[in-house]
Amino acid sequence: MIKATASAGAALTLLASAVATALAAPIASAEESSAYEVITAPAVMAKEAQRAVLSDIAEAGEADIAVGDYGIILRRTEQQWQQMPVPTSVFLSSVSFADAQHGWAVGHHGVIVGSSDGGQTWQRQLDGFAFIQLQQDYFATRIEQLTDESAAAEAEGADELIGDLEFALETAEFNLENAQFAEEEGPTKPFLDVLALTPEVVLVAGAYGSLLRSTDAGNSWQVLDGALENPDGYHLNSLTADADYTYLAGESGLLFRSADQGSTWETLDSPYYGSFFGLHVDAEQRLWAFGLRGNIFVSEDQGESFSQISLQDPVNINAAIDAPDGGVYLVGNAGVIAWANAAGEVLESTHSSGAALTDVVLNDDGTLTMVGQRGLLTQPALRN
Repeated sequence: MIKATASAGAALTLLASAVATALAAPIASAEESSAYEVITAPAVMAKEAQRAVLSDIAEAGEADIAVGDYGIILRRTEQQWQQMPVPTSVFLSSVSFADAQHGWAVGHHGVIVGSSDGGQTWQRQLDGFAFIQLQQDYFATRIEQLTDESAAAEAEGADELIGDLEFALETAEFNLENAQFAEEEGPTKPFLDVLALTPEVVLVAGAYGSLLRSTDAGNSWQVLDGALENPDGYHLNSLTADADYTYLAGESGLLFRSADQGSTWETLDSPYYGSFFGLHVDAEQRLWAFGLRGNIFVSEDQGESFSQISLQDPVNINAAIDAPDGGVYLVGNAGVIAWANAAGEVLESTHSSGAALTDVVLNDDGTLTMVGQRGLLTQPALRN
């Protein structure tokens, strides 16, 4: 099976509440718990879990792992789906596996859960309360560093640096105030995507410019918000990687690239200034970026330049996956399924459900399994 690379967290956040009736009655009781109790409340095992809002799918060796609302994690082996026990009932927006055993899922209220046995069991590694403390410590340290750098620049008469440092300092002070306010308000920030680069190195992107990195398999996390040129705190929606770079995309056309597994980032010139919902690197190492109103762009030079591809239906595109005979499949809102190649050739179809589709895998028999607004769905492949 082939896995799509995208983030569905941003696309599904607004959909989750709209389809709560698709679940069995026991799940509704989880919804009635307070906003922060869901962080530690285990996911309720439900007969109708496959019909819940599902946001993302990842391969874990021969298994597929799907995640979604109410902390639901489904695992498929030999075409059989089974719900796994999970120590949280928050909306899970994304899942990624580094190999057949080591994977992570992230979601609302700053929750990160990890698995070291192919998705059969999960452990909570971070929640929003701990994340708030991480941010406070990070921005307090950053303020000290920027204050020292500003003083040194003034002493050396480095006028060209002073303005940039003062702006960065003001941004850090603003972010620290927000983190301090969040301690009173509670952990509201959702994580929107996760990328497991190796069994040890994991990146997590989220709302309001949140970016985390672990280099020890999730045992500890480093805040990296200040490593990005994102002073307005736009949401970060999607991560992907090729052999040389890690890529990150978000609102307002944000595109970043890292050559050191996310430690440092450079800003790419964006071909578009709306929101990107997903990224994908295809078999030819082309970078695809897509999002609002059917905007699709492809780069053949690792993000240095892009060409645009247009769909007939201008709906949000949420995920892409390699097609077996070249090109990519794309899925999006209103049930849209499309095949496109770098030359701009496009075939479109619509799933009979008309539901928002947020991720897709290509099965061994050529069919597609998709997740989204109405849970698990299937569709014959557009091309054979």
